[in-house]
Amino acid sequence: SPISATLGTPNTATLTIADDEDVPEVSFEASAYNVGEGTGTATITVTLSHPSVFTVTTAYATSDGTALAGVDYLAATGTLTFTPGITRLTFNLTILPDVLDEPNETIQLALSEVHNATYGTPQDATLSILDDDDPPQVQFSANAYTVGEGAGTATIIVTLSHPSVFTITTAYATGDGTATAGVEYLTTTGTLTFTAATTSQTFNVLILDDTADEPDETITLKLSDPTNATLGVPEDEAVLTIVDGDYSTYLPFVVRIQ
Repeated sequence: SPISATLGTPNTATLTIADDEDVPEVSFEASAYNVGEGTGTATITVTLSHPSVFTVTTAYATSDGTALAGVDYLAATGTLTFTPGITRLTFNLTILPDVLDEPNETIQLALSEVHNATYGTPQDATLSILDDDDPPQVQFSANAYTVGEGAGTATIIVTLSHPSVFTITTAYATGDGTATAGVEYLTTTGTLTFTAATTSQTFNVLILDDTADEPDETITLKLSDPTNATLGVPEDEAVLTIVDGDYSTYLPFVVRIQ
C-alpha cells in the first residue's frame, strides 16, 4: 500500500534467523560406571549436551578390559536414536555372575558414527564389575579320617569352599591325641598351596607300625595361617584314627578227663 509511489521489485523479501546454537555433543553421562557382579544388568546412559530439532544417532559398542566377553558379560553393540527434543537415552549390558573369588573387572565402552551431532567428553567410558564373592574357606574334607596301622601312610585332603583366582596358602600340622609322635606316627607340618582355580590339595602322615595289641589311637590335625582365604570353622580341625591291626594270641587250654 504505497502512498505517492509505486511498488518496486522486489516488493517481498525473506528474513532468515541465523541459528547461533552449535550442534549438540553426544557423550556418556559419566566416564566410569559400576555394577555388582550379581546384579545381572548394567544400565549405561548417553546424553546430548542440548536438544536438537534434528534426529541424532550414535553407535555404541563394548570391548574387553580385564573382563572377558562370554565369561563375565555379553558383548553388546547397537545404535541410539535421539528424536527431536530427546537428550537422554540408555542401553543395557548383561553381566554374567560366577562363584569365583576374583578382582573387580572392567569393560570398555565406546561411541562412534555420530550423525547430526559431534562427540562430547567422555566419548569412551569404563564399566567396572564389582566382585561379590567372599574369599573361600579352607577346610578339611572331613572331620574324621581313619588309617590302618600297617598302611604306612595316611592321605589327608584339604579343600576350598569355592574357587579363587588368587593363590591361596594354609599351614597344616599334626599333634598328639592318644597317639604319640615318634612312636605311632611321625610329626608332620608344612604349607599347602592352592594355585588359581584349584580347590583340593593333600598331605601325608607317616604311620609307624608295631606288633603290640592296643586300642585304636588318634592324631589331631590342624590348619592355620591362611592367605587369601579364611578358615572353615570347625572344619579347620580334624582327627585321624589309627586302627590297630595287631591281635593277641592265646594258647589252647587243655583239660585231661579222668
